[in-house]
Amino acid sequence: MKTRCKVPGLLPAPVRAAGEAAARTHPGMRISAMVVAAAFLLSGCAGASRNGAQTRSADVRVYDPARLVQGQYEVVRRLWVDTWRTAVRVPSHPSEAAGIAALRTEAARLGANGLINVDCLDQGRPMWSWSREPAIICYGNAIRVF
Repeated sequence: MKTRCKVPGLLPAPVRAAGEAAARTHPGMRISAMVVAAAFLLSGCAGASRNGAQTRSADVRVYDPARLVQGQYEVVRRLWVDTWRTAVRVPSHPSEAAGIAALRTEAARLGANGLINVDCLDQGRPMWSWSREPAIICYGNAIRVF
């Protein structure tokens, strides 16, 4: 018995066995699955330091910009500026020393061995807070000195 399609130019889909349809997959689906798997594998390596050794925050030095020549270091990341989170919240600290210590910890986590262009700003008391402590915001560039 021949089936006729109501829309001219279209033919009815051939009938397949249940196992045959499951065995065939679209080639584009295989490629996208491999791309997703590669992205997950590579994202695990993104946070690792380049030299393989973890830098401690005590080993991260704060450099004066006038003492380093541009070719002596590479910028790893601009701390608290390169992220979308600063549009929502910027980490504040009760003192300048605590803010610089947080920068050193973050730089060490990224594998940097120095900080440059460090600046701390006193924002006064945090808005929407009952705390009387000041809100010090510190930022800078995490660098790797050669």
